[in-house]
Amino acid sequence: ENVCVDGVKVCDFSLDCPSGEDESKSALCDFESDSCGWYEVVQGDGFEWARGSANGVDIEYLDQTPPQDHSTNTSAGHFMFIFKRSSRLSQQALLRSPTFQQASSDCVMTFWHYNSGHSVGAAEMHLVIEDSDSITILWQTLYNQGNQWHPVTVQIGRQTRPFHISVAKLSLAVYEGVSALDDFMFHNCSLPKAAEVCPTPNHLHCIRSKACVDYFQICDLIDDCGDGTDEENCSPELMCDFEEDLCSWTQEHEEDMFDWTLIQGPTPTFNTGPWKDHTRASVDGHFLFIESSEPQKFKDTAVLISRPFLQTPRLGPESKPSCVFRFHYHMFGQHVFRLAVYMRTRNSGRGNLLWVRYGDQGNFWHRKTLQINSAHHFQVMEGTVGDDFSGDIAIDDLSFLGCQPYDGELPSKEPSTFAPITTMSTAPPHSCPSDQFVCSTTRECVSLSQVCNFTPDCSDSSDEEHCVKEYCDFEGDTLCGWYLSVPATPVPPHAFRWQTGQGESIHQGEQNHRPANDHTLGSSEGWYIFADSSNGEYGHTTDLLTAPIKITGPQCTLVFWYHMSGFTVGTLQVFIKSRAVTHEVWSQNGNQGNRWRRGEVFIGIHRNIQVGLRAKRGISYMGDIVVDDVAFVDCAPPITSDLPCGNNKFICANGHCISEDNLCDFIDHCGDGSDENHYICRGFSGRCNFEFDLCSWRQTQDDDFDWLIKPGNMHTHGTGPSTDHTLRKPSGHYLYLDGSFPQTTGHTARILGPLFHHCSKDGKMVFYVHMSGDGIGTLNVYMSTNSNHSLLLSLTGNQGNYWSRQELPISSTDNFRIMFEGKVGSNTRVHICLDDITFSSGCILRSCPPDSLQCTNGNCFKREQKCDFTDDCGDGTDELDCGTSCSFEHGHCGWKSSLANTFSWAHGVGSIHMIRPPHDHTLKNESGHFVYLAATPVGLKGDKAHMRSSVWKESSAICKLTFWYYISEKATGIIRLFIKTENELREVWTERQMQSEWRRAEVSLKSLRNFILIFEAVRTQDVSGGAALDDLETERVSCISGAVHPGSCPAVTDFVCNNGDCIEYHLECDGKADCSDESDEIDCMNVPGACNFDMPRDLWQETCQLSQDPLDDFDWEIGYGRMRNGTGPSADHSPNGGGGYLYVNSGAQREGDVARFISQLEFPASVGICHLRFWFHMYGSRHMGTLKVYTVGLSGTPLLMWATCGNRGDSWHYANVILSNASPFRVIVQAEVGADQWTDIAVDDISFTRLCLVGGPVTTVPQTCHKEHFQCLYLFECIPLSWHCDGEEDCLDSSDEEMCASVVPGTIPPQTGCETGEYRCMNSSCIPALLLCDTVLDCPDGEDEYGCPVKICDDGELVCEATADCVSYQSRCDNIVDCPPFNSDESSCYGKINTFIHLTFLFKGLYLGQILSDPNKPYINGKLIYSALGLCINLNFGKIYTYGKKGTDKEKISLIYSLKNYEQHKAHQINVTFFELHNILLHIKWVLSSGDYPCNIQIKGAVAQEYCRGEEPRSRTHH
Repeated sequence: ENVCVDGVKVCDFSLDCPSGEDESKSALCDFESDSCGWYEVVQGDGFEWARGSANGVDIEYLDQTPPQDHSTNTSAGHFMFIFKRSSRLSQQALLRSPTFQQASSDCVMTFWHYNSGHSVGAAEMHLVIEDSDSITILWQTLYNQGNQWHPVTVQIGRQTRPFHISVAKLSLAVYEGVSALDDFMFHNCSLPKAAEVCPTPNHLHCIRSKACVDYFQICDLIDDCGDGTDEENCSPELMCDFEEDLCSWTQEHEEDMFDWTLIQGPTPTFNTGPWKDHTRASVDGHFLFIESSEPQKFKDTAVLISRPFLQTPRLGPESKPSCVFRFHYHMFGQHVFRLAVYMRTRNSGRGNLLWVRYGDQGNFWHRKTLQINSAHHFQVMEGTVGDDFSGDIAIDDLSFLGCQPYDGELPSKEPSTFAPITTMSTAPPHSCPSDQFVCSTTRECVSLSQVCNFTPDCSDSSDEEHCVKEYCDFEGDTLCGWYLSVPATPVPPHAFRWQTGQGESIHQGEQNHRPANDHTLGSSEGWYIFADSSNGEYGHTTDLLTAPIKITGPQCTLVFWYHMSGFTVGTLQVFIKSRAVTHEVWSQNGNQGNRWRRGEVFIGIHRNIQVGLRAKRGISYMGDIVVDDVAFVDCAPPITSDLPCGNNKFICANGHCISEDNLCDFIDHCGDGSDENHYICRGFSGRCNFEFDLCSWRQTQDDDFDWLIKPGNMHTHGTGPSTDHTLRKPSGHYLYLDGSFPQTTGHTARILGPLFHHCSKDGKMVFYVHMSGDGIGTLNVYMSTNSNHSLLLSLTGNQGNYWSRQELPISSTDNFRIMFEGKVGSNTRVHICLDDITFSSGCILRSCPPDSLQCTNGNCFKREQKCDFTDDCGDGTDELDCGTSCSFEHGHCGWKSSLANTFSWAHGVGSIHMIRPPHDHTLKNESGHFVYLAATPVGLKGDKAHMRSSVWKESSAICKLTFWYYISEKATGIIRLFIKTENELREVWTERQMQSEWRRAEVSLKSLRNFILIFEAVRTQDVSGGAALDDLETERVSCISGAVHPGSCPAVTDFVCNNGDCIEYHLECDGKADCSDESDEIDCMNVPGACNFDMPRDLWQETCQLSQDPLDDFDWEIGYGRMRNGTGPSADHSPNGGGGYLYVNSGAQREGDVARFISQLEFPASVGICHLRFWFHMYGSRHMGTLKVYTVGLSGTPLLMWATCGNRGDSWHYANVILSNASPFRVIVQAEVGADQWTDIAVDDISFTRLCLVGGPVTTVPQTCHKEHFQCLYLFECIPLSWHCDGEEDCLDSSDEEMCASVVPGTIPPQTGCETGEYRCMNSSCIPALLLCDTVLDCPDGEDEYGCPVKICDDGELVCEATADCVSYQSRCDNIVDCPPFNSDESSCYGKINTFIHLTFLFKGLYLGQILSDPNKPYINGKLIYSALGLCINLNFGKIYTYGKKGTDKEKISLIYSLKNYEQHKAHQINVTFFELHNILLHIKWVLSSGDYPCNIQIKGAVAQEYCRGEEPRSRTHH
């Protein structure tokens, strides 16, 4: 276009001509039209580069060209190739590119090469700086590369002078093959274009070239502007290109094992390290590298340290980074390992990891930019490790930008957590007292109890700075406040311990032992922590602990992901450490497959604790334990806000706001229990936490076996969860499916829920399930109606080792029940577990009218008539199974034993051969029945059994309970009687004296209402029962309320009738007479909210202080008489029927439309004391709708208090609804239209109780406990005083067992001052731990028999006092502790090795590799039967042999009995103690039989034969 450009701009990779013809031959060349300026330098020698194609050469030269080019993949396509027409010696072909003027620092060149043939030889590419002697190797290829095109990328780098590329090929007269090049392309080689304005203020506008350069490219030793202005006015002390020396960088001599080396040109080892530096991008430049060949060893380190810098200032959101570190690195070679950058704030150690890279990164220089933020003076360290001779690593062009040098030295210790460095702060000295924390920069004072509580209380968050972080993904090699628990002795270099790692750091041999990708990023570059089982030995442990945590919130939960894959992976545990006490809260062991799995641990409210992760090594190196993404969820203590709660929020009693979805789910989200108050939860039907029984759930009869409730002390390791979901404690209860014998795979157990009405709308069921372990089976959830079963959910297989929340929507056009079906899987050991089943308030139970129950004769009776000592049904149904009188001749009479106890009250007859009574009390013979404490084969002292009555409605002041009891003279148990009301649990009778005859007891019940009786039996030593009850009786005449003038009522709020009777306060002035003299309905003029709707239609809202809801679908109306045929009332509720009522007209509405009216009165917050009384009428079709009552608090969230639905017949029904809300509230009455037009609903005679205007406590628990009760410390709760310090945790917060004196029976004295294997008595004397729990009082005060397990073990076995396990005889004195904490199995072991047995056997060797290759051999914790001895033995092979280190797959089995250097097929004689005989024989027999080798074992000696037959040695000297 007749435009002239300067010659120096031709071939500079920038388009200066309008059509770009000045660069037409520089950036891309496929040789199709011409050679693009590439040409052969040495012509005429018969061996030269030539442009051609397979079709374009003579047939005699076809063996010198590829069959196709790369560009078009055809034989007509062109390329450059070696054309040989002469066989002269020492021929050279030299291909040269056009001259390029310059290139940017990011410039790379790609091309394809073809090098095939047995004598094709090598080719080499060079970068040649013109007018100089500088020739730099860019690429090499050697020998035959196969019959195909290969891609190549070479790094050109920043070239400031003209240069060209050359490719050399040498013949040596033996060349034969194909060597070709095609498709040269240059990428990112142009310098930035000139611009009028730069895109952001952070760009530099170059002075002469007018180009724009990014802020991070300024002063980085590379001319990016093209005119050098981006490198002008730079501080030399902040940059180093290593052209002269190390500048301000120094070699570290404390941390490293060798030094970085300054070099010019290629590194000395072939095929590793760079060929040129980065600064000049040529062989003339210098750089630093590490020489990884000898004498360096794998994981040796070389460390380079920068000068110190000042701390970086805090930045605003738009500020430039205050301090930036740039560098270039080169990691090329098969055995490159690791390069890392650290920042430290003291003059020793590594400090914090900023960046790391592993492995081969290709033959390129890579740039890395790191932004540095430090509140203290700091240094940057460049560290690396090498592996093998082909693992060279290089660095170049290190520069800082914006960092301020510091002329002093860093401190020798880390800066203090509590006081900032003087130079950092201009704040005045603080005036905080010693019990408060000083915020670092603001100098505020906060309580020490607020430090490390997951809530930043300092405005600068410094109170949480050195605490464990709420979430840690370990990215950047950081531990986020977790730290390694270091023992007192130094840790060996190759100890088994936690460490950070990445998938990209996995080396050969580790591929199957830990994950290639982390969980956070799913990438090999992501970080995690792992315990490397290549180190350490079997059983070694390593702990990772949090910094101390001051307090956690009520819902604090630890969530994490773990990976446990490998043949012999060990155990991962989570524990909580409080002071010196550590207890496990979660555990997983063994191979869990090559996948990440989720773990969850409930922590709850704790103070001054540390949470720990413990890894325990397995028996070999095959399987690391890996953890990632550790999160503390909801661990901050609740904070009361002054802001009101929003919509869909529930206002807790303490002012906290929670989601309405968290109401009544058995989880204390409020922290004060107000969201789980049973009055608040009255609208939620069918709830069950299985803490005592099955609630309204029942076992079906058409299955194979039953669901069970887990007893409080049942050990669940390896079978089920460590805790229940409700209490989150091992003592809690849940429903579980035990598939062990006699159950088999495929057997089912079903449990059926309560019956719900078809009018239930928008219902859902929430429950928690725990299904952990391979082969666990299936859980199905069905909705069951009269016509069918529909599957709602099916879970099969391992769902994770945690309680999983499941939520199911439920609705049906028919009445329905929910059914859980559990099916046993292939692994019968693991349990399917359920807990905390709840239904939403939209689910309405199908029953008699509200507050009524069904009689056997079809009548209904009111709930208050149940167990009131009066036959209201006419057939005795309402007084049946109340337990008010029972001889137990025909069953339990309604008394129920708790399914959640380890043992229970059993129903049976007398026996002279048992500890139970020889006869009953009623008939006084062996045929008479009673209830007694059932014997169990296993148990612990302190185990409790409970039996409770039905709820008794009311008793008079002279009501008494009489019963007969029996305690065997051979037993040492306790019987207690408790009375439980809605607000307290009170002990009223106890007996612990042994009685050899039936004794009568009489207990005064006095005036009570809505109470149950609980008999509790406590096991103190025996396991065979011995306590019994019979002939429980109450006198109906004396117990009927009002039978005599009481002088007082059951409750201070009761209304006293004129005739002296007592009725509950909420029955006064409710429109019906409850006093026999009707005096409760006389003075009813000032009843709150009373309204009979006898008024004109337009005045009812004003008169009754009620309002239509403007947001509903239609309105309530006043009605008189029958408004419509077929539905609605014919008259109001008044005696003469001539008044009005309020109703909804369903004729013009659609199904589901709602009408609501709201009380104008706002009632003060109260729980369980305010009542709404009214009469309702629901008559019409079977599609009748729903009537509901809500309270609505300040947040506007409605809380269901009562609901009913369905056709109730053409009559008025009474409703008395308890209203509760933790905040001031109004009342909503809502009617919902049914499925047709004949579904009118009406209400009449509404009123509230007077206490509604008074309000009351929003928690049902009194603020102080009775003097006979103990008040729990952290969660408000009252328990009987006798439960305090009884060795069993009864408070939810476990505070009843804290700070208990050591002199209290059942507690263990302090254990100091005695040797290992000994127990310290109260008087400081020491006894052998073997004497613990042997039923003999060896300590003066007998404390060696406190808290002992009640378990019968086989002869010769030891009962472990801590775990209630039986320790086998052969596990005694084997130097392995099986019975902590007193090591009683290793106590008194002297003198036990005096008797030796001569064992002769024929042994043929077997390698470990053969054993491991057979997965069917149960060699780890297996149970094997040795047929020759006829014994079944639990064998722990970890005690028998050890595996070799990694890589020794031919390591022979090494017995601990030193069977070494044996010869095959020869007899050997060794000496062993008879305590070790079982394991030796069994192990040898198994080893030989596993390889089908012959085994001949001979036993010599009478003692040996006795022991092998399972007999006790006859001689005392052998005991």
